[in-house]
Amino acid sequence: MNPIFRWLDERVDLRALKEQLLDRKMPGNLTWAHTLGSATLAVFLVQVVTGVVLAMYYAPSPDHAYDSIRYLQQHVLSGALLRGIHHWAASAMVVLVLAHMIRVFSTGAYKYPREINWLLGVVLLFLVLGFSFTGYLLPWDQKAYWATQVGTNIAGTTPGIGGMLVKLLRGGSQLGAATLSRFFALHVLLMPLLLTVVVFLHLAIVVRQGIAARTGAMEGGAPPRTSDPEYPAYYKQAYAKSKGAGVRFYPDLTAKDIVVVTAIILVLVLLGLFVGAGLEPPADPTDTSYVPRPEWYFLPFFQLLKLVPGSLESLVAVGIPTVLVILLVALPFFDRGSARAFSKRPIARFSLFFLLGGAGLLLGASFMGEQPGAIAAEVGRPLSNTERSGKAIFGASQCGSCHAVAGKGGGSQENAPNLSLIGLKHSGAWIHSFIENPLRFHADSKMPSFGPPTLSHQEIEEVTRYLVTLRGPGGELKQPEFVDTFPELPKPKEK
Repeated sequence: MNPIFRWLDERVDLRALKEQLLDRKMPGNLTWAHTLGSATLAVFLVQVVTGVVLAMYYAPSPDHAYDSIRYLQQHVLSGALLRGIHHWAASAMVVLVLAHMIRVFSTGAYKYPREINWLLGVVLLFLVLGFSFTGYLLPWDQKAYWATQVGTNIAGTTPGIGGMLVKLLRGGSQLGAATLSRFFALHVLLMPLLLTVVVFLHLAIVVRQGIAARTGAMEGGAPPRTSDPEYPAYYKQAYAKSKGAGVRFYPDLTAKDIVVVTAIILVLVLLGLFVGAGLEPPADPTDTSYVPRPEWYFLPFFQLLKLVPGSLESLVAVGIPTVLVILLVALPFFDRGSARAFSKRPIARFSLFFLLGGAGLLLGASFMGEQPGAIAAEVGRPLSNTERSGKAIFGASQCGSCHAVAGKGGGSQENAPNLSLIGLKHSGAWIHSFIENPLRFHADSKMPSFGPPTLSHQEIEEVTRYLVTLRGPGGELKQPEFVDTFPELPKPKEK
């Protein structure tokens, strides 16, 4: 390999590159918390690799998106595992970026000369949240559809430009095929490109400036404020002194990075293998009773919106994120004190504890206050137009006031059977005949006849087509066991 290395070294100066990236000295006594940046980068690479594979099987259209996800999970080798890893890695990225920013904030590492890197970190945080929001819709199940509906509605409360934002996000006034295509393009094309550029700039500045030293090494004899003319010279001297007793980036620091990254990837694989990524029933725009529940990292904000009066909801929905962004961006420019230790910054301590404590309380309240909106699947595929029409007639005829379906409805009529599994018990012909004339099957039936003129034969057939899809979770794989009994029709009287 020596001739090849020499050939490359003469052209791209590999030795100098190795000295700048691997052999550089780092400040001493760095903690395990300094591995959070490397861990975030590693999880991002996991997202890229698993996302590329998932995109090969995904069809970004409402008619095929859900089916493509089910096909991936049920028929592609390790498809369910890859989707599970991708799902949990999204949460891991949010956790790691937040933890990294908390470490930077608590150690004052956003101060001179690292203001630009702090701003890049803020951009990274919101790009990661944008990744989560745009990826949310792609499975095109109930949770994806209705949570995105709520999210885009919140954007619509922005004064002056709310309507334009909704149309920009949805690709029109309604959430549909244009929205799914737009979110897919943002999720797999634009946002990865933006995140790659920001990460590259972030790493380039870290390599140029070095990793932030421990707070104690940068405080002894420091001028009161970082804006003082003497502070740059003090910082340069103190940082050089901190590296005097330091270690090399490779192999000393990279050993810690490898341990943490390996542990995180192992956890993601185990979560993907044993927990996986959930998939609710297919998106149904007509099911307005569904209660959307976003991912856990959006729950505190959604819970806060529930607690404020309706007249203030728009102000809170737009105002709090705006104020938070302004504070994060302005932080390194108005906090110019040279003290970096968390114990010496009471305002910083109060602010962090207030934010984390408030978010924790709201998160806990959201878990305790209501159960997830998911219910047992009625059918494991999108309904056809005929079946969807039958479901609409089923609802308009108030059938759900007596009969329960997938955990909803029922209760107002005694002995009214639960229809959640009717597709496994009766054929379409039996269901059609029973709806037309229940008294033919049970002389004491309290169910009224829905035959003409109440419903036309076509409408009854549409309701029947919907009812035969009701087989419960995984019902499409179960073998029906019909218990149909057709009573004899009365014989015509002899003349």
